[in-house]
Amino acid sequence: MSKPIRVIQCGLGDIGRRAARLVLEKSSLRLAGAVDPRFDGRDLGRVLELDRALGIRVSDKLSAVLATTKADAVLHCTGSTFAGVHGQFAEIIRAGLHCVSSCEEAMFPFYREPKRAAQLNRLCARHGVSVLGTGVNPGFVMDTLATIATAVCRRVDAVRVLRVVDAGTRREALQRKVGAGLSEKEFRKRAKTRQIRHVGLGESLVFIAEALDWDLTKVDETIAPVLSEKTIRTKHLTVTKGQAAGVRQVATGWRDGRKVLELELHMYVGATKPRDEVTVNGIPPMRVVVEGGTPGDEATPAILVNCLPRVMEAKPGLHTMLTIGLPRAIL
Repeated sequence: MSKPIRVIQCGLGDIGRRAARLVLEKSSLRLAGAVDPRFDGRDLGRVLELDRALGIRVSDKLSAVLATTKADAVLHCTGSTFAGVHGQFAEIIRAGLHCVSSCEEAMFPFYREPKRAAQLNRLCARHGVSVLGTGVNPGFVMDTLATIATAVCRRVDAVRVLRVVDAGTRREALQRKVGAGLSEKEFRKRAKTRQIRHVGLGESLVFIAEALDWDLTKVDETIAPVLSEKTIRTKHLTVTKGQAAGVRQVATGWRDGRKVLELELHMYVGATKPRDEVTVNGIPPMRVVVEGGTPGDEATPAILVNCLPRVMEAKPGLHTMLTIGLPRAIL
């Protein structure tokens, strides 16, 4: 694109701040505004802990920034559930701006929220803009990468993805989201009410099924705590022996009585041999392993930023990683 894409950063948590800093590094992008009630009135440069002010005042209201800022797109990092951020998406769309979001359920919103997704898709078409939910997981490792691995197969019989993450190396919010430091009883109590979980595993599963044109007859999701065998201290919290260190979460998809998809996530403090592993049973068989795993805290802002041009080029609508152009690093 000849002119830099003018970007509003909505949400200045850890991922949002990292994304905003990355925008500043890109010659093809320009930071135009920022929204987060926690930092209302502060200069964005200070919020990002830069050595200079940016002359951009953070606002507590998305509507105010949309109304007063000349921009092309929004990087959205405020919530995990599609229902929870649906209203924010609608505001952005009505303002005529494109959007790339880290909302996990927005990665494949037609799975859990088909009515809201259809509504937003129509709204996008009406206003001529596009919206995409993406990230590292969901968005890349356990869905897009797995799907790409099937591109060289004459036939695919089953796909299995294993992701092992040492949550102790990740940000505090993620450690708490997977239940690190809770008793087993408290973990199971919160898991029942969906307070403890990795959001998006089911979305990754149905994404692959959609990509392969498989009609799944059954989908299962299970979650269990990984109990620590010793006391482990991270930068943010302490997990004692017997407490939950994190989650083991599995999503499976069945087709005509046969298990064809299995996504297994181990995300806990102290996990050994972190890796991302995709296994495609087919002709020819494929196995892709990312030793050490994909570093989510660094890679998530990157994929959000790198997808901005692809979203702006796409046909207006509510998109997934299946329907935008090939993502790649941008300048």
